Amino acid sequence: MSISFPLGWTQEFKPDDLCAFLFPGTGSAGAPDLQQLSRTGPAAPRIVADVLDAVQEGLPRTGWPSLRTILLDEPGKYRAAARQQGVAQLSAYATSVAVDRVLRAEGVPLGYAVGQSFGEIAALVSAGVFTISDGARMAVSLVGVLARRGAGGGMGLMEATEDGTLACIESAGVPEVVVACLNAPGVTVVSGPEGPLETALETAQAAGIRAVRLAVPYLSHHPAMAGADDEWYEMIRSFPQRPLEVAVYSPVRGRAYRDDDDLHRALTDCIVKPVRLPQILRAVHEAGATAFAEAGAGNALCQCARLTLPEVPTLAPLRERPRLPGQREAPVSKSAPGVRPVPLTDALDRPHLE
Repeated sequence: MSISFPLGWTQEFKPDDLCAFLFPGTGSAGAPDLQQLSRTGPAAPRIVADVLDAVQEGLPRTGWPSLRTILLDEPGKYRAAARQQGVAQLSAYATSVAVDRVLRAEGVPLGYAVGQSFGEIAALVSAGVFTISDGARMAVSLVGVLARRGAGGGMGLMEATEDGTLACIESAGVPEVVVACLNAPGVTVVSGPEGPLETALETAQAAGIRAVRLAVPYLSHHPAMAGADDEWYEMIRSFPQRPLEVAVYSPVRGRAYRDDDDLHRALTDCIVKPVRLPQILRAVHEAGATAFAEAGAGNALCQCARLTLPEVPTLAPLRERPRLPGQREAPVSKSAPGVRPVPLTDALDRPHLE
């Protein structure tokens, strides 16, 4: 099966291929090119517009920009609009759902969905568990809870194994900092209060490990957020849960979801518990996934997949040409340029985002 995309390149899928769609978290919220996505195929313009309208329906009636305007009609207005709390996150959610719908309309064979943190909302929407509008309502409420309950903390990257990261934390003497996300075998994200987090990153830098601050202005995947998960659960538990139409694998629970799971509670686990992406990518591959596609604006999760399973082809329709088996991944730098914030909009090419 040959799938054509607007940049003039194709990805070959065998007739029996099954693709796992990867739904990125909030740190991949760049400036998505939905105009490009709309040029993918004859059905794409209507799909993208319909998704944006459905997401808009789930947003508060006042205080929010028109997503169709800033993402589709006048994308030059996006960066200014994204300075408002929640706009980047809801734009990323809308983009994930739109890419999912367009890829399927173009014939990409979906068999599995994997959501990374915030991306689990879009993954469950993809699987038919929640409606697009209810997913938007969940995302809006989550942004509010994280901003309020996680203030005074942040997240950072260490290009190190989990054991190496834990050793840096121990050496720094900052037990308040925890491993939040293991995104690839040598790429780890940590979370903690402002001061201890900076100390941990500086310690890693001094040890020759590349360490950067991420522009995520709150704690997440941290035990100190206990209680925030219950608060969010009470906000979202009334949204109807429908049967799974696609297998959804959770890097937080470490398995595929079942219809008898309380999937509202499963979502809230992401606030407190760590993400372990490599083990779930391997599990999805073992279950039958023969390719990975990024359902989002960047290619961060495709990079994670390539670092974890180099032999599996990947597709990032809004970022890059497809990567086929045998092509080498660019080396991950081990230099230490200094601890500095990495803006969400500048971090699309890094396989480390929360």
